[in-house]
Amino acid sequence: MTTCKEEARRWVHRYAIGGAAFAALPIRGTTTGLATLQTHMLSVIGSIYGEPVGAVSATALGGSFSVLGQGLRFVTQRASKLVPGPAGFLVRIAVAGVTVEALGHAIIEHYERKSPGKTFVKVD
Repeated sequence: MTTCKEEARRWVHRYAIGGAAFAALPIRGTTTGLATLQTHMLSVIGSIYGEPVGAVSATALGGSFSVLGQGLRFVTQRASKLVPGPAGFLVRIAVAGVTVEALGHAIIEHYERKSPGKTFVKVD
C-alpha cells in the first residue's frame, strides 16, 4: 500500500529532473517554462491527495512561481559568473532542479498537514 506522500515524492523527483533539463536548454523564457512546470506539479500533487487545485488558485500560484523564478534567475546569473568557465552553466541546472525539488516537498508538507499518512488511491 502506497501513501500519497510516497507517490507525490516520486512525481516531485520527476519534475525536478525535468526542470533541470529544461534549464539546460539554451533558450529565452526558461523562467516562464519552469513556473508552468511548477504549477503543473502543484496540480498533480493536489490530485494525488484527492484535492484538485482550482483554476484561480493555480493562476495565482503560477504568478507567484514566476516572480520567484525571476529572483532566482538573477541570483543564479550572479552566482554563475563567480564560477570559472563553462561550469557556471551547471549552476543554472542545479538551481532549477533543487528549486523544483524543494517547492515540491513544501507542497507535499502542506497536504500532509491536512491529511497525514493518507493512502494513495489511483483514479483512472
